[in-house]
Amino acid sequence: MFEDKKTSSSKIKRSPNARDRLLEVSVDVFGKHGFDAATTRMIAKKAGVNIAAIPYYFNGKEGLYHKVVAYIAGKLESQVESTLLEIEERVAEGNLSGEEALVLLEKLLEKMINFMVGSPEAPRFARIVLREQLYPSSAYDILFNRIMAPMINGVAKMVATATGETPSRVASLRALTLIGQVIVFRVARETTVRALGLEGYSPDETAEIRRVILEQTRGMIEAMSRTG
Repeated sequence: MFEDKKTSSSKIKRSPNARDRLLEVSVDVFGKHGFDAATTRMIAKKAGVNIAAIPYYFNGKEGLYHKVVAYIAGKLESQVESTLLEIEERVAEGNLSGEEALVLLEKLLEKMINFMVGSPEAPRFARIVLREQLYPSSAYDILFNRIMAPMINGVAKMVATATGETPSRVASLRALTLIGQVIVFRVARETTVRALGLEGYSPDETAEIRRVILEQTRGMIEAMSRTG
């Protein structure tokens, strides 16, 4: 039946990378099958580790899933954290011009595009992020608090500053539309590839998408500034 804790622990200690392999494999297994259909046996087999490693490192399947979501959030966070921090610092200084805000906004969106459209990791992560959007679990708070809320807040502040408005619900709505023009190329990838005859986001295709999104963003902000 079950191995005793001593036996299980000794096997786990001989495989120091077991935790990392479980996290990497779980991104794909949870992404493909969802939390309910994915099994710990399936994950352990694919990772090539003893199934006892899952409760040992993660306190069970739910704990593993939460760590996977946190792992994804950390990867996304690492792409935009420095720019979000720069935005907060410049806003706190109180002398940020509209053009400077627009440049920071473009910088933040560019980092999102480079990762969400152009990186090889994005398709793997997107499956879980999209599932959490459609069927949020208790792990969704990790994504929202670490990525979604800071991104919306940062973009909204730059939109408000660039257009000369006061931060408001409308600024947040505009922020979501700007973020959405990046996300659509990930969640609707198959439609985009077929409609435009793309390879599937080669470096040149990613550069073209980036150019169009940034042009649209600047055009929208400048138009709002003129009419504001």
